[in-house]
Amino acid sequence: MDHQFAVLADVSDVPEPPAPDRFRISGCSVVVYFAHRLTEGVDFSRAFASGGLPEIDDDRSYQTKVRPGSGLMYSALFDCGPLPAALARVVGSSHAAGLRQAAISLGGEYVLTALPLLLSVPGSITDETTAIELTAPLTTDILLRFVSLLGAPDVSRTLREQSAEALARVASLEPGCIERTWSVEGSAALQVWNLDGTQNRVSTSLYAGVEESAKYAWEIAALLSYATDHLLEDGLWLRRSPQSVFGHVRTGMAFFDDHMVFVNSECCLEMAHLPAWLRGRSQFRLSHYGYDSSSIFVWTVGILRRIVCDDLGSRYRAVLTDLSMRNEISPGEQSLLTRRRVQHAALLDKCTGFREKLLEGRNRSLDEWTVRERPAREVLATLSRDMEKCETVSLSLLRVREEREKGRRDSLIAVMGVVLAAVQIPGFVEQVADWSHGRRWWLMGVSALLIVVPLAVLLRVRRRRSR
Repeated sequence: MDHQFAVLADVSDVPEPPAPDRFRISGCSVVVYFAHRLTEGVDFSRAFASGGLPEIDDDRSYQTKVRPGSGLMYSALFDCGPLPAALARVVGSSHAAGLRQAAISLGGEYVLTALPLLLSVPGSITDETTAIELTAPLTTDILLRFVSLLGAPDVSRTLREQSAEALARVASLEPGCIERTWSVEGSAALQVWNLDGTQNRVSTSLYAGVEESAKYAWEIAALLSYATDHLLEDGLWLRRSPQSVFGHVRTGMAFFDDHMVFVNSECCLEMAHLPAWLRGRSQFRLSHYGYDSSSIFVWTVGILRRIVCDDLGSRYRAVLTDLSMRNEISPGEQSLLTRRRVQHAALLDKCTGFREKLLEGRNRSLDEWTVRERPAREVLATLSRDMEKCETVSLSLLRVREEREKGRRDSLIAVMGVVLAAVQIPGFVEQVADWSHGRRWWLMGVSALLIVVPLAVLLRVRRRRSR
């Protein structure tokens, strides 16, 4: 694949386990994600059009890396509440400003919020943007505990609720417009953009992508494995096998040698860009996106596309289950299912076609690598089949209903024919006259019912059909 490099050619290239505190991170970004499904009929794009959610209009924005017509909406960062105290404690921060997040959508009822957490020692970055201020550079163990804590139930729930509340407020969504919000587990993005705290490095030099990635292979493998609980305590990440380290770090991706990107099914990690404080563009992106990595931008849109496919897959499976238990379906229900299917098909076209909207080949290659690590082809194939099945089954149930209604209608017409024929018989009319003279009211009542009841039933059926 283009722009991929062999960091480790063989297991024998894996270095000896380092000292646990060798790697010192003076600045990094950790991005977590929350998915939101809006109620039907809510047009999220209006929030962008009205100015409630402004996009980043600048030639340094990541939107410039996407062709027009992609349908992508990516907002500027907006406030989403305070940093949970537990997160501040684990990194020893006594000064942490409020959190900010961005809203990303390809249209339809799905919105992804990306919540970047910037951690940095005091300096120009903390002067210019919202950050969790560190009293000392982070070790690998501390950063692992921080990322792991983001997924802890209590912390995740707090951040999820803050994310949904902030989105509703900024987008002017009415209460109840967000139908469902959930944490996107196993999807963190990390960017290490300042290694000044690491000893024996020239802080102003470029990150030598292949060489330094091989040197720090143990630390990189540990960060890529943040979701593995038993690596988090007591420096156990240093006790894994060289084969395991090799499996995580053998291949990376880069455009220049000033960084290296690693991807697996649960993480996108960029190591370690030219120190962000040396570049104005990096400062701009850290301030406006919370990260300075086009790879994380591509990863983020990939997360959005994945949650759309996964959630639609669950919804269409539920619809199929419901339809399998039905005997018929109304025209209104079938029409609604068809309309939703058309809308969802258009959204899926945006999802599947987004890669070709990326201008740069390196970003298309990264997206391809990401999809390979998080297989989506099977998900899409299953979803497409389920959507087709829903359409086929719903049409069949509608035909069943129409046939039943036609049968009932034919029966009623036959009954009415008998009744009308009866009242036109002269003998029947004379009989009614005799009953009247003889005051046989019950016989007249029965005869009236034979005429009125079929008429009432027919009228009721017609009213139901007209609804």
